[in-house]
Amino acid sequence: MSEANLQQKVTYADKNIFVGLDVHEKSWNVSIFLDGMFIRSFTQPPSPEGLKTLLTRDYPQANYLCGYESGYSAFSIQRQLQSQGIACHVLHAGDIPQTGKEKLMKRDPVDSKKIGEALSSKKGKPIYVPDVESEQDRALVRYRDRLQRDLTRGKNRIRSFLYEFGILLPDAYQRGWSNHFIQWLKETPQVTGSARITLDRMIEQMITMRGLLLKVNRDIRLLATSPKYKQRVKYLTSIPGIGPLSAIIILTELIDIKRFGSFRALNSFVGFYPMEHSTGEREHKGSIMIRHNKHLRKLLVEDAWVAMRHDPALTLAYNHWALKMSGKRAIVKVARKLLNRIKCVLSNEIFYEKGIE
Repeated sequence: MSEANLQQKVTYADKNIFVGLDVHEKSWNVSIFLDGMFIRSFTQPPSPEGLKTLLTRDYPQANYLCGYESGYSAFSIQRQLQSQGIACHVLHAGDIPQTGKEKLMKRDPVDSKKIGEALSSKKGKPIYVPDVESEQDRALVRYRDRLQRDLTRGKNRIRSFLYEFGILLPDAYQRGWSNHFIQWLKETPQVTGSARITLDRMIEQMITMRGLLLKVNRDIRLLATSPKYKQRVKYLTSIPGIGPLSAIIILTELIDIKRFGSFRALNSFVGFYPMEHSTGEREHKGSIMIRHNKHLRKLLVEDAWVAMRHDPALTLAYNHWALKMSGKRAIVKVARKLLNRIKCVLSNEIFYEKGIE
């Protein structure tokens, strides 16, 4: 055999390499599949550049597809790999097939192998990856929700502290958090010693969070009036029950309404689709799905209570369903109709008209 033939390099041209990644802050566990066949697993530092170097060295000229579960790293790894010329999918953990044994054997090599297997068998459906700007906008709007919850916790801690030491509130301050109430908390002689120091610090923390929330609200109002969102916010606020804040939450969560090919897909994403357990001739549909978008489903149910009182068509629909089921179940159905209206106005870029079924 000639020396030239001995030096001929192996090529993986037209071959498909699937790479399952179990990603952590300090390491990645990697499992590699050649088409449908498992090749190997190993651990490497968290480096997209290092992964690309390894793949192009060991499997030159192949078609590469990586995948990992959505988690703390969100879409940053996907974008880094894409910038390196390596295709990458982000998968929802619930969409990765696994056996009963695999559920009981939770280990990084097993997890990365499951992801690689799902990619190679094309059973792992990727989730939608937003553009960077849209993801940043969504982060701002979601931060407001976290601040709101932190502020509520701070207020609850103060009330619990007062009850702990038997401090009585005047009737005028039993509800609400007016500036007069906060001033009363600062000056009441019922709180003394170290308890006074503790209460003052708790009040400072609550006031700081309230100030932050006001600033973020202003930031979100500016975002809602930006050219990117201004017209779509107008479309949404033409629907009864949806105000400017609800509109910007809806837009930053959905991002692009056209990515939902049907109302059923959108309904499933939000989480109003019913769970089902049917077999043979028996058909059973249960409550709405456990898997849902927690920001949108709660919001739309709250907005549905308002919309039901201001839109004649939704009022009739609620009254019709309330005769057959509980009010809570009926309002979920109204929220589903509200979601259908949202899809209609955004897809067609039109204003809503009241009283339309």
